[in-house]
Amino acid sequence: MIRSQGFYIEGQSWLYRLDPRVRLWYAGAVIAVCIISARIGLLAGALLLSHLVLAAGRVRLRAVITAWKALLPLVAVILLLQPLFVPQGEIVLEIGSLHITAKGLETGVLYALRMAASAFGLLVPLATCPASRLVRAFEQLGLPYRLGLVIGLALQYLGQLGSMYTSILEAQQARGLRLEGRNLMQRARAFIPTVVALVIAALRLSDNLALGLAARGFGVTGRKRTTLVQLVMRATDWLAAVGITLALAGAVLLSLPR
Repeated sequence: MIRSQGFYIEGQSWLYRLDPRVRLWYAGAVIAVCIISARIGLLAGALLLSHLVLAAGRVRLRAVITAWKALLPLVAVILLLQPLFVPQGEIVLEIGSLHITAKGLETGVLYALRMAASAFGLLVPLATCPASRLVRAFEQLGLPYRLGLVIGLALQYLGQLGSMYTSILEAQQARGLRLEGRNLMQRARAFIPTVVALVIAALRLSDNLALGLAARGFGVTGRKRTTLVQLVMRATDWLAAVGITLALAGAVLLSLPR
């Protein structure tokens, strides 16, 4: 059984031992490439690189499959709808008054790759770093502790809300919920009890979280905050950070118009 804390998947490898700031820098570099680059090959390379990093870091395949299951509906929507908004160019398919162009298909693939590559780049630190270390990394990068805690909790509990939704949906199906053979409106109405249960569970979770923070004295002023763990960059961390920086610079150069 895999124990998880939000997106975090427990493991032991060189990737888990890297400084959290280096992993965050990797995610930022991948997202930067996805924003500035309009080259399909480069974006596909960034997506492949994240998969190779996760595989080399011995992140369980289940985490990657779960991420793809969550992303595939959005990828499909982008691939289906984006070509409809780019009518210019050579027409490759006509469906009534709709014209699908080669430029539209290329744009759909480009946007889908941007989204997928950004998501898997962000998965590298989220799947390999517990929320407490992420908060500490944000703090040592210069963010106020409260802001770092908010970001860390949001990242942690987004994954937990996804697990809660899956559990609630499975419980509803065990009680007789059937979606097969229903149209879109009937499916939407059938999901209402699931959504209501998820909102109630989320409110309970936030209430328990607030009580937990209050019990630990969060927000008390006039006292200097201390930390149990100090993050220290080792030689391997600096080497990895330099490598990421060089790769980012190369990707930026490749993205420049010729």
